[in-house]
Amino acid sequence: MEKLLKYLLVILGITGGICLIYFFAMTLMIGYAFGSFDKIYSTSELKEEYFSKEIEIKELVSYYNKIKPKNYSIDIEFKDDETLDRLQITTNKDSTYNVTYQGWDFRVADLQNDSLKNILNWEVDVVKELKVKLDKANCISVEDGEPIKIGFKRSGLGMYSFNIFQKTQTDRGEYNNKCEYILVNRNLMLEYGGGAIGPQCFPDKN
Repeated sequence: MEKLLKYLLVILGITGGICLIYFFAMTLMIGYAFGSFDKIYSTSELKEEYFSKEIEIKELVSYYNKIKPKNYSIDIEFKDDETLDRLQITTNKDSTYNVTYQGWDFRVADLQNDSLKNILNWEVDVVKELKVKLDKANCISVEDGEPIKIGFKRSGLGMYSFNIFQKTQTDRGEYNNKCEYILVNRNLMLEYGGGAIGPQCFPDKN
C-alpha cells in the first residue's frame, strides 16, 4: 500500500511538473505573440529615430511616389527580403475607394503573378529597391495617402509609424489628438496603432 502511494505521488509530481512547464511555455509564447517583450518606444525615441534617418526616409518616399501605380493606393509591409507581412491594394478612381486585393504572409515573388503585376506593374528589381530603401530608412512598410505613412517598427499587433505630410494645405489639426497621433512639426506626425488588441494610444508620450 505504501509503495502504491509513493508511485502515485511520484506520478502526480511528474504530471504537475510537466503541466507547470507547459503553462510557462504557453505564457511565453502568448507573450511573444502579443508583443509583451517588444521594445516600447517613447515619442522622444521616435523623434530621434526619425531625424537620424530623415534623408533616407525622404528618399524612400520619393522612390515610392515614382513607382506607385496610377489610380491605386498601396499598403505594403515586408517581413524580410523574401516575405511580405501584408499587402492591400485599394482603388481610388473618381474619389471612390474599394479594396481590390488583400493578402498576408506571402512570398515577395508572388507579386510577379499576373493578377498583381497587372495592377502594380512592379518588376523584381523595383520591389528589391523598395525593400533596400526601407532597410536604409530602418523601416518596414509604406502606406499610400496624405500623409504618407511609413511603418517604423511593430510592437506585438501594434505599429509605430512616421506620417509624412506632402501637401501644405493638409489640415494638421486632426492629427494631433495626443493619443494615437502626435504632431511634431509641419512635416511629421508620429502614430501608434495598437491593433485589434492592446492600448490604442502611445504607451509612452515622453
